[in-house]
Amino acid sequence: MSIRRWDPLSELSSIREQMNRMWDFLRPVTFRDGGAPRIDLHQTPDELIATAELPGVASKDDIEIHVTPDSLTIRGELKRNYDARDEDFIHAERFVGRFSRTLPLPVEVKPEEARASYENGLLEIHLPKTEVNRGRQPYRVPIQ
Repeated sequence: MSIRRWDPLSELSSIREQMNRMWDFLRPVTFRDGGAPRIDLHQTPDELIATAELPGVASKDDIEIHVTPDSLTIRGELKRNYDARDEDFIHAERFVGRFSRTLPLPVEVKPEEARASYENGLLEIHLPKTEVNRGRQPYRVPIQ
């Protein structure tokens, strides 16, 4: 048996990872982290396309989209479609309230030419790339 030096930081790191896994298991799947919708971001040679899951958002009027050349922000509000007081609930898991999510973009886009559509709980946003960034792929860092 060999003697190893005790490293308290590695033990704390292990405990932190276990706690994070526990909280991920206990939190509801949709709108984790205080109301942040899940978003897919992919690209074509000419544009970035963001698709956000917004289940329960009744109208596109409840959604705000802000685009800068290097970021995308989606804000909105989920409302109950029925009247109920908090004390009337026996069990409640659904997220109700305001949500917000900001994503940094890997390439520069033209905010003034962005367009969006909302249907069946999915928000799709098309963000045209600037001329300099057309066809440009984000740099992938090799793992060693």
